[in-house]
Amino acid sequence: MTSALLQSDLQCPPKHPEPELRGSPVTADRYTCPDYLRRELQQMWNRVWNIGGVAYQMPDHGDYLMTELGHESIIMMRQEDGVVRAFHNSCPHRGTRITEAPEGHTKRFQCPYHGWQFNTEGIVTAVPDEEDFPQGSPCGKARLKEIRCEERFGFIWFNLDEDAPSLKDFLGETVVQELESYRCEEMVRVLDMTAEAECNWKIITDNFNEAYHVKTLHPELIPYIAADYEDCQFDLLENGHNRGWFPAFLPSKQFSSDTIDEPLVSMVASWGIDSNEYIGRDSWKKLRVDVQNRKREQSKEKGYLHYEHLADYQLTDYVIYNIFPNNVLTAGPDGMQLLRPRPHPTDPGKCLFDHWWLVNKVEGQDTTPSPAGGPDLPVEDAEHEYVRYGEKTLGTTADQDLSVGNAQQRGLASAGFQGYYLPHQERRVQHFHEVLDDYMAE
Repeated sequence: MTSALLQSDLQCPPKHPEPELRGSPVTADRYTCPDYLRRELQQMWNRVWNIGGVAYQMPDHGDYLMTELGHESIIMMRQEDGVVRAFHNSCPHRGTRITEAPEGHTKRFQCPYHGWQFNTEGIVTAVPDEEDFPQGSPCGKARLKEIRCEERFGFIWFNLDEDAPSLKDFLGETVVQELESYRCEEMVRVLDMTAEAECNWKIITDNFNEAYHVKTLHPELIPYIAADYEDCQFDLLENGHNRGWFPAFLPSKQFSSDTIDEPLVSMVASWGIDSNEYIGRDSWKKLRVDVQNRKREQSKEKGYLHYEHLADYQLTDYVIYNIFPNNVLTAGPDGMQLLRPRPHPTDPGKCLFDHWWLVNKVEGQDTTPSPAGGPDLPVEDAEHEYVRYGEKTLGTTADQDLSVGNAQQRGLASAGFQGYYLPHQERRVQHFHEVLDDYMAE
């Protein structure tokens, strides 16, 4: 289906050919069944690339980050040659986790149970009673189990499958080229939150794989983002990834006035444009292009040096990259959001939800608007916050998305659930589940 805005030659990402979907049923057990979760962790999560952390947090030899995925704990560590290597956080002696710290710096890990010591390469260097091992000293022989690890776009990625394709091949050419243009490695993470949520991780993933809910859940976006499916573009990419393009600086069709309202009035005024000169929807399409041109003209003067790497549509619009299975990267002109659910290790009705906000540095700007509400955030590395959903806001939009999670979780467990009944605009949800089915069947 060709969108109305595409017919008007509005610049946007190149359209991808649509793969044929099988129309497989989306069953409730994948959200509610402990055995499905157990098999999912083995057959899918152990084989895909995951984001473990932000690379600038570990610039020096001996810096490390620890992350968790299901029941797995992973240590990512900067080596002497500058490369990052990743290891299972499990002592080869008797399995104890050797660290519980989320980050730190060390040239030597020591297991807290029996004192085995490891260098930054994960090799055992010292143990008590070294002479008492019939099979020979573990020093120089035993080591932490290493896993695949790559650094890209300013993130550290890991994969538990030693036979997995490279990260570049997994992401595909489209995702790699477009994410590179945003220069995430030059950004700083100003928001770092994790919330416990009472729903399966796939409920949140499904939500970010469609925009059908925007008119109902996110009315505050209507005045400045064209969220109607006829005005947007959705692409099904290789390896289960998806992309959604949402024109901004352009009210949705549901916006009832012919006169632009806040926050768009202030957004265009910051670039020296008077919104009163643009009346009606046809004029608003021109406004979006005028903002792009004004940003091109003034970006260097105002310190927005990252704009030189962006296409015109990237200067105004939002592009959501759904990296299979759960990493949702929302790219805007001045930053990147990570919205990511992670599976609970044993309970299919729970998950962890991460919200990161990374922004470009602009000379003279020490603060940036917060996507989590409240005062502006300092442009500096944020402390990690861990909360239960509802204890503290995750941001207006994120709060709204999670607000229906538990209600859907309970509805999926009902004998009245009849399977999904999806419109064409939700085909990214269908695509996700069919790729998941392929992993589960192999």
